Amino acid sequence: MYMKEHNIKLTSAEIGVLWATYMAESATIPILKYFKQKVEDKSIGEVIQLAYQYSSEHLTQVKEIFIQENYPVPIGFSDEDVHLQAPKLYSDTYMVAFIRNLGKAGLSADGMAFSMSARKDIRDLYYNLIQHAAKTEDAAKEVMLTKGVFIRPPYIAVPKEPTFVEKQSFLRGWLGERRTLTAEEISHLFLNHANNAYGKALLMGFAQTARSEELKSYFIRGIELSRSLINIFHTFFEESSLPTPMTWDTEVTESTEPPFSDKLMLFQSNALSSIGVGNIGGSLALSMRHDLTAKYLKMMKDIGLFAEDGINLMIKNKWFERPPHAMDREQITKGNGS
Repeated sequence: MYMKEHNIKLTSAEIGVLWATYMAESATIPILKYFKQKVEDKSIGEVIQLAYQYSSEHLTQVKEIFIQENYPVPIGFSDEDVHLQAPKLYSDTYMVAFIRNLGKAGLSADGMAFSMSARKDIRDLYYNLIQHAAKTEDAAKEVMLTKGVFIRPPYIAVPKEPTFVEKQSFLRGWLGERRTLTAEEISHLFLNHANNAYGKALLMGFAQTARSEELKSYFIRGIELSRSLINIFHTFFEESSLPTPMTWDTEVTESTEPPFSDKLMLFQSNALSSIGVGNIGGSLALSMRHDLTAKYLKMMKDIGLFAEDGINLMIKNKWFERPPHAMDREQITKGNGS
């Protein structure tokens, strides 16, 4: 149990990250419960159990803090959002990839939360969450390596000695001399390809099992968006004579019976979009070839529009839980402080 420092209120940043953590963990637990029910491989099952244990602990800890602070506990998600008797939708291999993605996302989100938190108990919480995310990602990666399904980034030749760039054409990507990709650019292209391949497979399962035709169409649109981005990454790899990573499409079964509620699937889709925009933004900042930066800007726009439509669908279905926000003084003055 995390005890707060005497009379130190939570900042807006601390409330924001705690709320986001609660929502993310409550949306993860139903999926992990379903995976635990369906997994057949023992070693993958152990990784799923580890992730489930950590997520359950995190949800309890954050809930305790909200109660201590007399802050309304979010509704989030529950056992009502999962049907454990539904047939298996994803292979064991994809399940462990899902867990690894959880760890990766946790390292990023919890690291940011830790850096924005001032109160000692909140810092302690996120310090612990960072360690759990690292252990989860490491455990999943180890199993994937053991089973030969971990996809490594491409190898590149080792230079004989350090050199300096002598021409401004190093930045060019449109016409004339176009250099090969740097190691950093390759790593970001690989990361974005891997994330879209993972997300595309997840959305394939969602599209197969969504109850709402409107959501089914939305998930299919997301699949097509991921496919178009993967093709762009493939072209860049091919131009630099680098191998293209595999996709996860074959790891989705033919089941059409929904294991998850439409609300949960749409939330997870929106989370993928958010992570995608963040990853593309980081890649944009660290890529120096002009054609790469132009492609990344277009991707951010396309993913952003897709994400906006996803949030509108949440609002339309009355599933979008209002995040913590500042008081609207103008509305309060008018006597309508909602």
